[in-house]
Amino acid sequence: MQRHDIVICGGGLVGASLALALAHLPLDICLLDPAPFAPAPRPDDRTFTIAQGSKRALTALGAWPRLSRADFQPITEIEVSDRSGRFGLAHIVASEQGVDALGFVTGNAALLAALYDELATTTVTLRQGRLGGLAGDADEITVTLADAHEPERIACRLLVGADGTNSAVRAACGIGVDRYDYERWAIVSNCRVSRPRPHTAFERFTANGPIAALPIGDDRYTFVISRPDGEQWQNLDDTDFLDRLADAFGDRLGRLLAASPRLRFPLIRQHAREWVAPRVVLIGNAAHTLHPVAGQGFNLGLRDVAVLAERIAQACRTQTDYGDRAWLGDYARARQADVANTTRFTDGLVRLFTPRLLPLAAARALALNLVDALPGLKQALAVRTMGLKTPLPRLFRELKP
Repeated sequence: MQRHDIVICGGGLVGASLALALAHLPLDICLLDPAPFAPAPRPDDRTFTIAQGSKRALTALGAWPRLSRADFQPITEIEVSDRSGRFGLAHIVASEQGVDALGFVTGNAALLAALYDELATTTVTLRQGRLGGLAGDADEITVTLADAHEPERIACRLLVGADGTNSAVRAACGIGVDRYDYERWAIVSNCRVSRPRPHTAFERFTANGPIAALPIGDDRYTFVISRPDGEQWQNLDDTDFLDRLADAFGDRLGRLLAASPRLRFPLIRQHAREWVAPRVVLIGNAAHTLHPVAGQGFNLGLRDVAVLAERIAQACRTQTDYGDRAWLGDYARARQADVANTTRFTDGLVRLFTPRLLPLAAARALALNLVDALPGLKQALAVRTMGLKTPLPRLFRELKP
């Protein structure tokens, strides 16, 4: 039987971030994941939008400085529009908000490598293994590994489920989910364009769902396309795909010249009915999965990390049992407002901009024009997009928990 103070199940971006956030505390931390901890980078890696607040948190964790300048692209302007981008239109500009960038685009592999490079300087234990079962008592919980040739068990005072939308920790605890299927797919492809707009991101709302275009350097953009016929779009040849995408997105980036192989993901909204169980807490997508519109998913998960780490640090100072269910319940309640507001924000955008009715389309166009014309509304939208809505946890102020 191996023993640790905290075991984090899930070695992705959220789990690795939490391990780093806790690494300076007088705790024995284990990061557990079924996959190898050094994934090979792919030429068309899935990208993420890192909000300004999240960049500050990653800087405090020591991961952001490990990224090379080629690993990320600053976003200094966001263009939000309805349909063609010529009627309802709003611009959010970094300089107007007093920041150098509204956010940043980076690849999953680059950011994960930076997190693990920093973890290598800590005493965090990295353990490859798949969760097979849980058992617990009042003082600790025991994880059984499913892949071991002989039964292997790991005991801890707190188990953190950071293992994604299909969380094995959540399932082992018998926690159900409330799930809404948008009945659409996200199609992701990296495309070259003839008229790039450096450091400008686009969010287009079409009758079939939103299309995001994120700058990834030179003349290349990552397009994230919401479609009900996702399988058909994934299987199109490059010429047909580029023609259909150009027709849906418009010509704000000129002609679309080339496309990478398409990735496809189901679009869902999902929330765990409970975030805590005896000596277990869920964070990130294990607790809440959002529609990717506005790129809020990882940023919301990183705020889970910041608040949980800050509270665990306080518990260490006061010798409080951070695995106690009542204590964990206080953490969950502290996160509810942010998660609920962010969910309403992303879900509301999708619902508002999807209907085809002409009067609603005109109202949406007017609303976007009002946002562009009224500084107060634009600033409120920018603050939410940048993840800087107060009160900010310590990590989001570039401070250790």
